Amino acid sequence: MYRVMIIDDEAIVRMGIRTLINWKEEGFEICEEGRDGRDGLQKILEYQPELVLIDIKMPGLNGIEVIKEARVHGFNGKFIILTGYSEFEYAKSAITLGVKAYLLKPINENELMNYIKNIYTELQLSENLISFHKNNEEKAREELLRQLLLNYETEGKIDKIEEKIAMYKLNNRKEVLCVAIVQDKTYYQEGTDNQFIEKIDELLEGSKSNTEKVMMEEHVALISHGIGYKKWIEILNKGNERVNRRFGSKLFITIGNNVTKWYELCYSYEFARYLMEKNFLFSEQLLLSIDTICERLDAGEKVSIEHLDLLIDVGDIDSIQKSIYQYKSYCMEHLVKEAEIKLQVLYYLLQHKNNFIKKYGMDRYNSTGAEIMIEQINHTKELDELLDLYYRILCQLSQQICNNDVDNIVKRVLYFMENNYSSDLKLEKIAKLFNYNSAYLGQIFYKVKGDYFNNTLDTIRITNAKRLLAESDMKVYQISNAVGYKNIDLFYKKFKTQVGVTPKDYLKSIQK
Repeated sequence: MYRVMIIDDEAIVRMGIRTLINWKEEGFEICEEGRDGRDGLQKILEYQPELVLIDIKMPGLNGIEVIKEARVHGFNGKFIILTGYSEFEYAKSAITLGVKAYLLKPINENELMNYIKNIYTELQLSENLISFHKNNEEKAREELLRQLLLNYETEGKIDKIEEKIAMYKLNNRKEVLCVAIVQDKTYYQEGTDNQFIEKIDELLEGSKSNTEKVMMEEHVALISHGIGYKKWIEILNKGNERVNRRFGSKLFITIGNNVTKWYELCYSYEFARYLMEKNFLFSEQLLLSIDTICERLDAGEKVSIEHLDLLIDVGDIDSIQKSIYQYKSYCMEHLVKEAEIKLQVLYYLLQHKNNFIKKYGMDRYNSTGAEIMIEQINHTKELDELLDLYYRILCQLSQQICNNDVDNIVKRVLYFMENNYSSDLKLEKIAKLFNYNSAYLGQIFYKVKGDYFNNTLDTIRITNAKRLLAESDMKVYQISNAVGYKNIDLFYKKFKTQVGVTPKDYLKSIQK
């Protein structure tokens, strides 16, 4: 609906014009009435109607003076003069002020209706034209930003680029600029989320004036100006919380580095794209920046196949989980590519399979086939999903090979001793832990190892005591505690029995 205003100093005239035609059917609604010239002028500037019907002879300001003042203040609406005066000077003034019609009272309904219809058509055409130019300008502006992000045909053309930047009212003074890439996994994976743009608007609520939005092929690029990436992170994190509250899911966002020129945007965008490619690694984090990478430095190391084989063999499920988490940290620290991780996990699984087939025979390892493993691995979308699959397969393998053979029982007990020698270990406690009779466990331990449990435990403890004497600055009494001897005299006795010299003499021989 277009707004229309009636200005006349006679209330009965205003009422007559209001009821003369059905304004709503003609696409108009009466927004206000003016009681005289001054009141009318004030309301014109306040309401900015598309059409004003105005009398000429009024107290304060006449109709022509009102129109002149309204034009001076930038009012571009249309006027129809309704008057009982047909003086030529009034009509001439009306023409110069762009008045659409000069109608004499009493008003002819059909004549007024024709003018109203013509004015409605003009307003429609004007609105469509403005919309067309605005859309074209916005498209051209967005295309310029897209070219800047992609560094498309900008090299060696800085002057022309700066002209375009000024043309599309992008601030060209030196200020901080930063690119963020936003992706909605649901939208791009399934093509079902038609709320993506609504989510972007919610994300940017309160910061739209400092942000340019560019639709790219698989994501939306947001360009902040006047906001550094540290502040940008805060804004986007808060915005993502709003998105989550409204839509029940968050957006995945990566943030590039700061730049100071519009034609340098490609560098910030390229870094944000690089982080977006690490989505597989950092799926649990929904906003990635350079800080995310720095926090992961020295976070983990690679785990050997041999170590994992040992954990599988003895059934240490907790340590298997810890080792896989350690491998996850290693991948994130070194930004290992998705394909490389999947290939490495597949290689590890095949090696585990081959090692245990050689060790126990094919019938002892009814594992998932290589083709199925490849398919399962390739279908994983996130690092956590892949490593969870890896963990489950290793646990299944461990359950298959862990059995009641005496060799395997002793191997598991020995592994436990080597990892817990600093504790107060007793055969009875370990037997209870592994659900065996202590006498039976002692017998099979001696049968397999050729030595008693306590002697083997002493050997493990003294071996580690020698290592600590050689590699650390710990005092002898500290090492005694660290390897499980709470009594220093007992430690000296056991050490001399095993090594042939006291701990202090052993330390002196190492120092020489």
